Amino acid sequence: MKKCFTSFITSTELPLLVEPCQKGISKEGFWELLRENAPLIRSHLLKYGGILFRGFPLVNAEDFASTVETLALGEFVDYIGGDSPRIKVLKGVYTSTEAPPSFKIPLHNELSFVKYFPGHIYFFCEKPSPTGGATILGNARKIYDSVDESVREKFTEKGLKYISNYYCKSKLVDFINSLGKAHKRWRDVFETDYKKEVEEKCLSNEFAYFWHKNDWLEISQIRPAVMQHKETKENIWFNQAQLYDFNPRLMGWGKYLGAKLAYFRSYTKLHQVYFADGTPIPRKDLYHIHDILDQ
Repeated sequence: MKKCFTSFITSTELPLLVEPCQKGISKEGFWELLRENAPLIRSHLLKYGGILFRGFPLVNAEDFASTVETLALGEFVDYIGGDSPRIKVLKGVYTSTEAPPSFKIPLHNELSFVKYFPGHIYFFCEKPSPTGGATILGNARKIYDSVDESVREKFTEKGLKYISNYYCKSKLVDFINSLGKAHKRWRDVFETDYKKEVEEKCLSNEFAYFWHKNDWLEISQIRPAVMQHKETKENIWFNQAQLYDFNPRLMGWGKYLGAKLAYFRSYTKLHQVYFADGTPIPRKDLYHIHDILDQ
């Protein structure tokens, strides 16, 4: 890239590291550099899967949003239907998670459980962790190749049904959230206080929905487990089934048993996942996927 050094920080060549050739580059200079190198940036993204820009003078969410707009790779996507505990900072920009720092978030394809998923995902570090911490990246093409063929065929042929439940008011869930953000109100998920608007957003996003007692909302959607990249035509693993099955492997035995005793009921369980025909997914298959992603 013009006026930049490129290298790699891992042997897997993901991500490509880009650093300025000269110190003291301004934000405007950085954005001009992005515009000048737009075709090359796009080709590098397709080849390597991710780019890490390091050493450029971005300091806040506004700078970050302006950088994303300058890259011009697509429109901002709101986190409608997403259930990770996040705070909206400004248009299209959210905190990565409000989950406790001790909780490891396994690899997954962002918003793969909705029809209108983002074509690209961006991360910005405003305040580095004083100790530890990492953002883990994975190559969905290599993951597809690594999953056992019998599991891969089953997921490909059957597809997935994701089910989520969101509450309106609950002292128990409020208490659980006070210990660690775990469950979202549907008001936060759909960014509105009005049930009618929720229903409209469900329909426009092709979510099936059902209102339970106490204004608990259940939504579900049928999605593929494997997709073909729209430009390279490569098969990619594109789902997050392993995050929708609450099990000891995901949560740890202590949290799993606590949640099971406290509030795992048919309409209060945050996540459930099945094959698209409604049949259960063997847990051994989900654990196999965890093993692949951990590798």
